[in-house]
Amino acid sequence: MAYVHIAATRGNTIEDFRTVTAKHNPWQDIDGLLAMAAGSDDSGLHVMTVWASKAHKDRFEAEQLFPAFQAAGIVADVAASTEFTEYETGELYVP
Repeated sequence: MAYVHIAATRGNTIEDFRTVTAKHNPWQDIDGLLAMAAGSDDSGLHVMTVWASKAHKDRFEAEQLFPAFQAAGIVADVAASTEFTEYETGELYVP
């Protein structure tokens, strides 16, 4: 089953997202990533990813995302100011 991860972070912007993503592999080179969308509005940054499995998401976070946050200097209170939604898909269509 595919796995969806949605993060909504208060106080961050799309520029913060770009700063962090510059510190990890390009999206097209990330194993198991099926789709990604990101944007920000008045309430903060919203990032949605779809993975081949939860294990792929967990490996990306441990090996690339968390180190990228540290390298970008964006570590304080990110988890505390983020609301997460995660679930295995029942259906998935990717053209």
